Amino acid sequence: MRGVTAMPRAALLGATSPSESAGSDEAAQFAATVAAIVARHAPPDPWTPGAGVSDADAALDDALREAGWEELGRDADLLPLAAPAGAALGRAFASLAPIDALLGEPLCVDGLVRYGSASGEPVEYTDALGVAAGGAAPAEVKGVRRDAWVAASMGYLAGMAEEALRLALEHARSRRAFGASLSALEPVQQMLAEAATLVDGLTVLSGDSPGLDALAHAGDAAERSVTICMQVTGALGFTMEFPLQRAYRRSRSARTWNDAVIAAWDGRGR
Repeated sequence: MRGVTAMPRAALLGATSPSESAGSDEAAQFAATVAAIVARHAPPDPWTPGAGVSDADAALDDALREAGWEELGRDADLLPLAAPAGAALGRAFASLAPIDALLGEPLCVDGLVRYGSASGEPVEYTDALGVAAGGAAPAEVKGVRRDAWVAASMGYLAGMAEEALRLALEHARSRRAFGASLSALEPVQQMLAEAATLVDGLTVLSGDSPGLDALAHAGDAAERSVTICMQVTGALGFTMEFPLQRAYRRSRSARTWNDAVIAAWDGRGR
């Protein structure tokens, strides 16, 4: 893989014995590797209104696999790497397919499958998640695969909200209204401060061995923060040319799926 160093398990773990856990330096290193891979391989958003399409990309999946991505769902010692790696995907508004791959089987809830086989009936969805109807729900996933999926999903939401905030801040600083930049207006400052608080909370929560309760909160917090960013950017945020619209769609769809997963796995919803 050109330009990106593949990281075997020993390098991912960054330890001298199997009993040692991955640390923050290793997590940051792997997250940087994931970010570099996404920058090289992530395809453009294929979604259009009313389309039932998938943003999964085989080249991206293969590159992540070569870097050791799938080990996150197999080795409990590597769980600290899952959230930062997921955040790297989230900042790029990249496909969620690699995160679902940590489960070892397609994510299927309430008769719908996400990034499943091509044999299912495509569903027109609000996001490019390759949603299809049909297929029995798999057995409840437990253990390291479940923990890795939850942590990576948390990280994705945190990274996505962080990038949405960056886009909104950039717009607010460059856009002028009433003789000043938008960022100088007190109501806009209050909105951005609220979004920043939500993003900070997501970042902290994703780094603290998140469970289903944390994921339930994260879906709401990420959607709220991205919605605020959409309000700051105004009509521009809803245009297909501006990437924030993808974060808005993904925050809503991710929350819907996460809530359904929580209800299925934990016997309750939100």
